[in-house]
Amino acid sequence: MGQRMGDVHRRTPVDLVLLAGDNIYPSDDLALVESTFRRPYNALLQAGVPFHAVLGNHDIRIANGDQQIAYKPFGMNGRWYTLQRGPVQFFLLDTNVNAPWQHQRPWLQHALAASTAPWKVVVGHHPMRSAGFYGDDPAAIARLAPLFRRYGVQLYINGHDHHDERTRPIDGTTYLTVGNGGAQLRAVLPNANTARALSTYGFAELSATGDRLRIDAWGSQGRRIDQAELLRSD
Repeated sequence: MGQRMGDVHRRTPVDLVLLAGDNIYPSDDLALVESTFRRPYNALLQAGVPFHAVLGNHDIRIANGDQQIAYKPFGMNGRWYTLQRGPVQFFLLDTNVNAPWQHQRPWLQHALAASTAPWKVVVGHHPMRSAGFYGDDPAAIARLAPLFRRYGVQLYINGHDHHDERTRPIDGTTYLTVGNGGAQLRAVLPNANTARALSTYGFAELSATGDRLRIDAWGSQGRRIDQAELLRSD
């Protein structure tokens, strides 16, 4: 996927790359970072494109992911953090089973409440809404969806499920699964929430203005496999 992402960057330069977890797969071992990160994404890294990652379940097997947080090319300012590019503010979370939500959820609520960005995008490794192997996560929905509604989060991006999927907007939030970057694919069976779902390799590209956020999904052969445009509701 790194080569195809490099093709996108050469056509239309990108501001950053988000990694939705399982950054060193399947083993959380920095000895593998050359083959799993630096080599595949060499063109983007050489071009100076910054990367920003979240921790996946495969990333906490050694020292609970501390070595990945400390690895500067992953651009992680802690287990959870926020950053902004243009009209989009990203809120990057640790969604693992051992995540300290008693601290992380209040942080997220405060950060969302303080945000004046036109677009609020939350990123975590685990799906909240999925028609794939893992399905919907009622606990995550109960924990986060009320914040999404209250503070107007328009997009949630996750990995973990090994397919590409975009839901219809649910209470104002679109859920985007992009877990199809390289590991073995799994089947996905569209349900009532699904707008588009494919079991194919690829990645997603976001572009935004003050009132529009566009999602383009690209397949491993460089063909567009999905396209959607979100519009500001206020």
